[in-house]
Amino acid sequence: MRRTIIVESILIVVALVSLWPLLLPERPTWYRFWLLFVLAAMAWVAFRRLKRIRAAADDAKRRRDEAERSHRPPSL
Repeated sequence: MRRTIIVESILIVVALVSLWPLLLPERPTWYRFWLLFVLAAMAWVAFRRLKRIRAAADDAKRRRDEAERSHRPPSL
């Protein structure tokens, strides 16, 4: 697994754990800033993952088009 994917996975787990203080009646003052940081990190993760999905879809389309031009079944 690439290092970027591992970092993204760790950020997702940290973000999920960061939500538990919302259940408490009182929150520290720094917690709001932490949530803003976590929100920015999740936006970064979403952007990176969407970029990878888009690249994979473009690659699949390119392979399909090449297979159609050569009249052979696409490779899986």
